[in-house]
Amino acid sequence: MASLLVFLGYDPSTNTRLPLMSAISRHTIRSSVFAKYQPIINLSTNRIVGCEALARWRADDGCETSIEPVIDELESQEDLALELTTCMFTCLKADLGTLLIEHPTFSVSVNLPPIVMGKNKILPVLEKLGLMPHLPQLTGEITERQALNEQGREAIRQARQLGARVAIDDFGTGQSGLQQLIGLEVDTIKIDQSFIRQLGTNIAAERLVRGIAALATILKVDIVAEGVETAEQASFLRAIGIEKGQGWLWSKALNPTELREWLS
Repeated sequence: MASLLVFLGYDPSTNTRLPLMSAISRHTIRSSVFAKYQPIINLSTNRIVGCEALARWRADDGCETSIEPVIDELESQEDLALELTTCMFTCLKADLGTLLIEHPTFSVSVNLPPIVMGKNKILPVLEKLGLMPHLPQLTGEITERQALNEQGREAIRQARQLGARVAIDDFGTGQSGLQQLIGLEVDTIKIDQSFIRQLGTNIAAERLVRGIAALATILKVDIVAEGVETAEQASFLRAIGIEKGQGWLWSKALNPTELREWLS
């Protein structure tokens, strides 16, 4: 029933209504989508080192909800995917433009739909917004599932050619083999939160996370654990050499003012 309600436009987890896909247009995205920012923490110093920009939808009644239930449909349509990506970068520039100048080592992760990135449609957006000087601080996220097809691989190549970093999101949920991963030129692996939640209660999950940490060392890439909710989880991750975490243990997604307060 829950999945049906979400499909019809209702998100029971937040008691808010999402627009039907048939009603979503470039205009509704432009007028209703905004960004919040979840901190990424250095596990050794417990200090914020970056954040992930998360798309949120503001309904007519003012309620806010994640666009996650409709993200796959949005990203499958080139015009809507481009509008969503443009909106997120526009928010990033307005919200964090000065912050990126003041904190040159601070990084921001943004989801990059392969249908847009693979066709090199992001460059004009970045140039128009004046974000080109900040490309080394930007990380384009692409899911493990998306990264394994040719469109995803082309998106990764385009992002790296621009000078942005690339992260594989939701790592561990796809069907990738070691040989496929070796062929991907990425900078960061983000372990899916479904595995992090089971740390301390599921031996298989702990072994898998250890294996991913070892794989990241072999491939010489950074690693971020998503969905960290307890100090025990953070301690386990720190002990096996994972340097960065993201989750409610530290903070939910913040508005720009709240994020600035963290940094100050």
